[in-house]
Amino acid sequence: MQKNKKIYIILIIYLLIKILIISIIPTTSYGIAIGKVYLEANKNTIEKEETIEITINMENSKTAAYNANIYFDETKLEYISGPENTNIIGNQIITLWYDEQGGVGAKEGELSKFVFKAKEEGIANLTITGEFYNESGQLIETELQGTQIQIGKEETNFAKETKQEKGTNEEKSNAKLQTIRINQEGLTPIFDSETYNYYLTVTDDIKEIEILLVTQNPNATASIIGNTNLKEGVNTIQIQVISEDKSNVQNYNIEVTKTKNLELANTNLEILAIENTLLNPVYDNLVTKYNAEISNETNALNILAIPENEKATVQISGKDNLVEGNNTVLVDITAENGFTKKQIEVKVYKRNEEEEKQYQEKQSQMQDKIEEGYQIEKLSTESEKDIEEQNNKIRMKIIIPLIIGIIGTSAIAIIIYFKRARIKKN
Repeated sequence: MQKNKKIYIILIIYLLIKILIISIIPTTSYGIAIGKVYLEANKNTIEKEETIEITINMENSKTAAYNANIYFDETKLEYISGPENTNIIGNQIITLWYDEQGGVGAKEGELSKFVFKAKEEGIANLTITGEFYNESGQLIETELQGTQIQIGKEETNFAKETKQEKGTNEEKSNAKLQTIRINQEGLTPIFDSETYNYYLTVTDDIKEIEILLVTQNPNATASIIGNTNLKEGVNTIQIQVISEDKSNVQNYNIEVTKTKNLELANTNLEILAIENTLLNPVYDNLVTKYNAEISNETNALNILAIPENEKATVQISGKDNLVEGNNTVLVDITAENGFTKKQIEVKVYKRNEEEEKQYQEKQSQMQDKIEEGYQIEKLSTESEKDIEEQNNKIRMKIIIPLIIGIIGTSAIAIIIYFKRARIKKN
């Protein structure tokens, strides 16, 4: 009885709010403003018995009054608390609010917050319906979006596939990864156990990234920090691998940019080239490590690095004052947004004097072989040409007399024909 009374009170308040809105603006028109209303959880995954906060949020508009209904899976979630003017009917939450200042205090962003407790493992869905009014009493045209919560760890096909892959290097001091798998496309560069820095750009609706790891030594341990609750901008995911005997630790990093505009975060190069030097491998946006070899006389490199987005910036270090042996050239690209970055490393080997001498000798020998091959091909071509000319001469010696003979025979036949025709006539 008490519960029904409370429901009646809520409904009366709802009707009063409608009457208040209509009385403020008698000529209310509909569908003037456009807004997005969505449910948001402070966690995407929780354990059984753990609490979670769900908020109603509004974007692109302000609301001075609303009535909203939230529907939740009562087999997996238990309602704990919410704001005033809220009532529960089964799996439905009815909540009402209006600005007592007549629209001055209209709200955007977080509108209200509710607390739930996880009851059973699985996926819990929450949906929202309702009506939202702006400070002028006009009904806001809204796009409504619910949310989903994972209670407990559900093993995905992605995880099952990774479990089937096992490392084969049982060296107890090995702290390297064999594989990194993520549930997003675009990880750069392609994974290599000796590459420790990676880059990824995702859209602003991505809140977390599922990452599965396979260590080279199956008995090594790997941990992940920073792959949940991603914020807009740059997020660093840290992966740490500890060897079986605890003697070695190896860290891998993934720099994740979360952005509304992917082009503003573009760090790809259209061209990367070094004058008079070949990159190995050929430049590819999925590769961040290259090798190059230069002559002993080269002291500085002329590098062409053109970004795909012309508003991105490129800085090159290590290209001058090159020493004999190994040199490291770094190409740092900063996207148009100013905070998304990518670094390309070029290992440049400068030959010493002895190596340069041997290199030039090999080049000379190679050039001689090329020239020799060219001469052989030229002689072969000339020989073929001579043979063809001789064949043509032979053909002409045969064909010309044959043509003359045919013409002579034809002329004699014609003369004889006309003579016989004349005799017959006479």
